[in-house]
Amino acid sequence: MTYEKFRREVERILQEKGRPVSWNEIRASSSTLKQRAPYHVYVQKLQGDIGLVRFKSGARTLWALRSWFESGDFKDLLPTVLRLIILHLYHDTDTDTEAAIAVDEYWQLKRVYPLPLQHHFRRWDMIEAEVADFFPADDKRPESIRIKGESWSRLRRIEDEKEQLKLVERIAESGEFLHTDAWKGKTLGLTKPRFRCFYFYDSRCQFFCDQKVCVGHDMEVEEEDAEIVGDRVYFILEAIKRAKREFIWDKPGVEWRIKSVIALTDPGQRRLLAFK
Repeated sequence: MTYEKFRREVERILQEKGRPVSWNEIRASSSTLKQRAPYHVYVQKLQGDIGLVRFKSGARTLWALRSWFESGDFKDLLPTVLRLIILHLYHDTDTDTEAAIAVDEYWQLKRVYPLPLQHHFRRWDMIEAEVADFFPADDKRPESIRIKGESWSRLRRIEDEKEQLKLVERIAESGEFLHTDAWKGKTLGLTKPRFRCFYFYDSRCQFFCDQKVCVGHDMEVEEEDAEIVGDRVYFILEAIKRAKREFIWDKPGVEWRIKSVIALTDPGQRRLLAFK
């Protein structure tokens, strides 16, 4: 099934149901959606295209529309606690707070704030925090979540290189969103350049993504001390807002910046080299 057909069918069923439902309920209400689990990339696109929100309620994962929650419906169903893995820490100028880009339990990138400095979190920390607002009024970006300031706790740190690589590989995305406006509303992404097809200069980076149509990207790099220490390189990307605080999905032609660089060494590859 093409993405467009998938999008129309899911949106139709959610609108008809008028309430959060599970994937099994969506599938049972459709004559065309037969797959046991939806294609991950399609689900990612729906977050921007129709405002899809997925969350756990008890033992079930429910699908809903962001517009429902913004109008005040079903907020009591949203989880009160999130478990996240930190990938990048920074000062967010939009909210004027310390913030983190992290991965949630659905392997989706989230922007979470405010982050208390006294906790000294680092990349690869797994944390748990209480949610203050899933859709904060001071940050309308779809991936942003406000956390209760003193509710953070560190559960563990991912030290194993294999586990780190497996995590990043799981959330790495095709560079499609860099070439089209198909993922409307998307403001965070993680992708990897073609093998060694990137070049840092001044405060910018030139690279090629995995799309056949790619003729190269030239982006600002926000992380000044980015260091390439491994042969597996990944870019955390953030959409740039336009003048007058317009969000990028209000206009065609999305602009992106490299928020952070993750460079890892594949332990398996390293062992193969050692035996040569």
